[in-house]
Amino acid sequence: MVERIGLGKSRRGVLSLLGLGVLACSGVHHDCFEMRDCAGPEGFIEAGPSDDWWDPGGAAGAAGAAQFGSPSDAGSARQVSPADPAPGDGGSSGTAGADSARDSEPPRVVSVTPADGALGVRSNDQIRIRFSQPMAEDSVETAYRSSELPSALVTFAWNDDFTTLTVSPSAPLLYAAGDAQEDGSVQLAAKTYRYGFADGALDRAGRALPQLTFSFSTLRQVSATSITDPRLTGNWTDGEDEGIHNCLRSAKAPYSPSVCVGDDVNNVRYTGFVSFDLSAFPDNIAEFSSARLQASALVYGAPESLGESNLEHVFFAQLDQTALSSPALSTLGPFYSEASVPSNTRLVLNEDLTGSVADDYENRVARSNHSQYRLRFAKVLANGNWDDVELAAANIRLATTYLIP
Repeated sequence: MVERIGLGKSRRGVLSLLGLGVLACSGVHHDCFEMRDCAGPEGFIEAGPSDDWWDPGGAAGAAGAAQFGSPSDAGSARQVSPADPAPGDGGSSGTAGADSARDSEPPRVVSVTPADGALGVRSNDQIRIRFSQPMAEDSVETAYRSSELPSALVTFAWNDDFTTLTVSPSAPLLYAAGDAQEDGSVQLAAKTYRYGFADGALDRAGRALPQLTFSFSTLRQVSATSITDPRLTGNWTDGEDEGIHNCLRSAKAPYSPSVCVGDDVNNVRYTGFVSFDLSAFPDNIAEFSSARLQASALVYGAPESLGESNLEHVFFAQLDQTALSSPALSTLGPFYSEASVPSNTRLVLNEDLTGSVADDYENRVARSNHSQYRLRFAKVLANGNWDDVELAAANIRLATTYLIP
């Protein structure tokens, strides 16, 4: 039977005190085996009260040295697990030998997920820790330490062989949140989580896991507001090019440039176009949480009589006749209800563009770093009046929230 002897005492003292046997060393295999009543190649070696096998000058020492070599011949000693096969049972060769060597090693962490030092971890991610040996789960959970994710705020779960621990936070991981700079740059430190194990974590053979610390950082949540690209924001008509009065990109005082959607006194239909330049966005956006078209508008006449309104996601290179016929990438629905309101009523638009902005960002090279939209009504009203919705170009915004590592 193989027995483990505490390494904190001298071998001579422990053996003399307990009278348990001897330490036999093989100079060939450089292994040390702590054993009692174990047979050597020539039979049993008896250890007397003085344990003079360690003393080269003693009789037993001479016999032991002749049979096994001196302690200095032992090479790198290792502690042998009860799972190790006894000498002569094939433990020093083949698969059994490899398993024996592995089982005799102290436990270590093989891998962690998220990886140590990882950036851009999501709020719903879990921590998984894989160990080299089956662990004594209570000791590991007791030794777990984290200021950001203490034991009271997580749950522990083990796989069947107790080699993988899953740590699940009871609430979503937090993101650092802040605004982008005016130039689009982000000066926002990520939130970092640290965790690890203090002394006391053991494997199932009672061997200690060293103290360890790991860390990861979650995604950063950034808010940004973009203005329109004035070259590609305006309107085009079915017969008057851009239009008249304030419905021009270069409108002069007392008019201000407006995106006009509806018809004019000449019963000419106006289609509006809004373009946002995406070039200021960082290159590593992982996700758009929100993107909204925000604008203030004035209602003139009876645009509710122009039929259904429609907001379309499009791409066009020039604001001209070709923009009218550009195929829609997607249809986002009405931007104006059919309710009747008095002329000169001011409205606020707040349209969800999250999916289309994310698509434009993904295809930003092919779409010239732009996200573009077309607004129009189904028909004109031949009454000789202005019937339209006019968006002040200077007040149109793209409000976004996105996540980056």
